[in-house]
Amino acid sequence: MIIKEENYPKVKISIVDDHNLFRKGLEKLINLRNQDNRYQILFEAENGVDLQQKLRLVGVPDIVFLDIDMPEMDGYDTVSWVKQNYKEMKIIVVTMFENEEAVIKMIREGVNGYLSKDLEVEDMHNALETVISGNNFFPNFAAEIMANNIGNIDSSGYIKVGLLAGVSEREREFLNYVPTDLTYSQIADKMYLSEKTIDGYRGAMFKKFNVKSRQGLTTFLLRNKIIK
Repeated sequence: MIIKEENYPKVKISIVDDHNLFRKGLEKLINLRNQDNRYQILFEAENGVDLQQKLRLVGVPDIVFLDIDMPEMDGYDTVSWVKQNYKEMKIIVVTMFENEEAVIKMIREGVNGYLSKDLEVEDMHNALETVISGNNFFPNFAAEIMANNIGNIDSSGYIKVGLLAGVSEREREFLNYVPTDLTYSQIADKMYLSEKTIDGYRGAMFKKFNVKSRQGLTTFLLRNKIIK
């Protein structure tokens, strides 16, 4: 029996990226394996704000291909917003960021796939079909990062301390004191260390997390759920 094309369930796809050329290129890759017209490009958007508007005006896709580095509303904030408002929507990140911080943060937010922009047609379609089938797709570089952090899971099932890779136990102990009212001198006494050592911890953590003050470090630690 021949099944008519219109009887296939359409998979509605949206592409969110601030570069028009990349959006068009990704759409072309999708259509290269779309002989049965199963995929439908619902709309394109330039960033998270544009996505919000298109969702209201055009409709809700099944899958979104999403960049991280975008103006106005980046990929991190966009994923967080989508997961709060459209829980059934699947998200595949497509980005140049292959570092541990980006991968872990997106996994914690609940994305369904993660691809490098240096992707092949086969990679993109493997990710698409895997996510459509209800599974998650993570290539080797992302899987390795997940494996390296698999022992650090919080009560919600998310990887919790990927950002602490390379941080010693004593430095982690120091971080627990950062949000308190204790002075650095008092923290040194609590930890039975010299003030010079504590100054070294402070400088190392400022550099690692790209902050310039104790308040900035506290905000970073709380926002990323490194400490409670």
